[in-house]
Amino acid sequence: MRWSAREHDLNRREALGLLLLGGLIAAGRLIRRRLLLGPDGTWREPTFLSSLLPRPSAEPDEPPAPEPPFAVNLVGADTLVYLPGVGPVLADRIVQSRRDEGPFLSPADLQRVKGIGPKLMQRLAPLLRFHTAAGRSPGTTSSTGDTCR
Repeated sequence: MRWSAREHDLNRREALGLLLLGGLIAAGRLIRRRLLLGPDGTWREPTFLSSLLPRPSAEPDEPPAPEPPFAVNLVGADTLVYLPGVGPVLADRIVQSRRDEGPFLSPADLQRVKGIGPKLMQRLAPLLRFHTAAGRSPGTTSSTGDTCR
């Protein structure tokens, strides 16, 4: 004998509700069996979901950006590009000017580089340190009494 909704006095909504309830129960049992229970049938640890998520790689994709202030006479173009308003071309010009014309002794010396005007110089000045080859800032006095320029 076949079961029929008409024989049991169920309207269409009630029949659909029973089908939905049966589907939800079946889905719940499937989820329980596949995700919540371990291979031996015992409950998994509550943190098992973290094992299902992708883990971040141990090494970051990129090294963190260096933090200013930078020693303008020591760093390379790859570091200078982190300054605001300085791209790869301008960074190369700064390094080339330093190589050709000597170290930058003050923020005003940056203006000898094509592409650096007074406004950009003022923006960059607090982000740079102007050390000479001896490692002292210009205008400081050494232990022998000589002034570094």
